[in-house]
Order: sequence, then C-alpha cells, then structure tokens
Amino acid sequence: MSVSIRCEQGAKQNNRLDVWLGRLAMVGFATAITVEIATGKGLLENFGFTTPLPTLALVVTALVGVLTAFFIFQSASRD
Repeated sequence: MSVSIRCEQGAKQNNRLDVWLGRLAMVGFATAITVEIATGKGLLENFGFTTPLPTLALVVTALVGVLTAFFIFQSASRD
C-alpha cells in the first residue's frame, strides 16, 4: 500500500499573492512578538494606548475576521 503526498504550494506558481501575504503575515507576527519582548510592553501600549479600549479591540478583531474571510473565499474561488 503506497501513500502519495501532494504539495499544493508546489503545484502553483510561487510568486502568487496569497503566498506573499502569508509570508508577510508571518514576518509581521514575529516582529510584533519581538517588539513586545524587547520593550516589555504590549503592542497597543507601544502605540500610545495605555489601557486597552474595548471598542478598539472589537474593531481590530472585526477587521482581522473580515480580511481572513475575504482571503479564504478569494482563494477558494480560484481553484
């Protein structure tokens, strides 16, 4: 019994937008964690927000959710 493994990214062109957006997201996340560790403050505190605002947290969460859904549906419609 043989098992075949198919790499989805290898079948596509490597310079596509979704690949570069994924790489940019990984670099951004690693940068944010590094800045938080180096400064000892949270990401919003580095931008001048001393206390987390519930409205700001909801806006950021909604924006990330909408963008995630958009990119998921966009990539699914191409295949």
